[in-house]
Amino acid sequence: MNAEFIGADRIFILGVVKALTSSGEMVEEAINRQDYDTILLSITDEEVDGLREFLKHPIEIEMDDVEIIYEYLMRKFGRTSIPPAAYIKAISLADRKKIRVSGIDIPSGTYEDLFVDSVKLSDMILLSLKKRRLMSRSWAANDPESFSLAWDKYLSKGGYLKMERERAKYMASEIVKRKKSNTLVVMEIERYNDVVNGLSSLLQGYKLRENSEVMKEVLSSKPF
Repeated sequence: MNAEFIGADRIFILGVVKALTSSGEMVEEAINRQDYDTILLSITDEEVDGLREFLKHPIEIEMDDVEIIYEYLMRKFGRTSIPPAAYIKAISLADRKKIRVSGIDIPSGTYEDLFVDSVKLSDMILLSLKKRRLMSRSWAANDPESFSLAWDKYLSKGGYLKMERERAKYMASEIVKRKKSNTLVVMEIERYNDVVNGLSSLLQGYKLRENSEVMKEVLSSKPF
């Protein structure tokens, strides 16, 4: 999934399947084919610093039950990577090319406050019950993108869905604040549609292109 907003400046949004190693390759190709002024990732600034430290001193990453099952099921679609190769590749290449990298997700303290305000006990009980069915559930998805979206739809209900919508709203506003002349945004496909819709409302006077031709054009253009 990808979209391009063109107006006073240019914003290219690349939606990725976080668990797949191939997403890192996609990010690498996009960065090497364009001269970006800034790269924005759908994680927090704190997580950007953490991944940068991981690149220097790799350690085993702890995952919760849901993340473990998601990564396991995603293996049917290709090689997986923890932490996400898309973010790791974006940070490593940006640092090498001296491109600024920023996180656009809700900061941890604010996120905790949002959780308390949004998620009810009934939401947590329902999520706990759903976790038990993740492995046995039949997932009608023939590609990693469809699987990721189905997974997100299954788990993001009630207060959790409210939180994800708030995340998308926040990230769209951060993109507007942090964009430069030529901006690359790398984000999980689960939040892609909401962020693009949010930007469509916030970016007055910009033209939106959203289809596979955008990515083909980016990858076929000559590197600077």
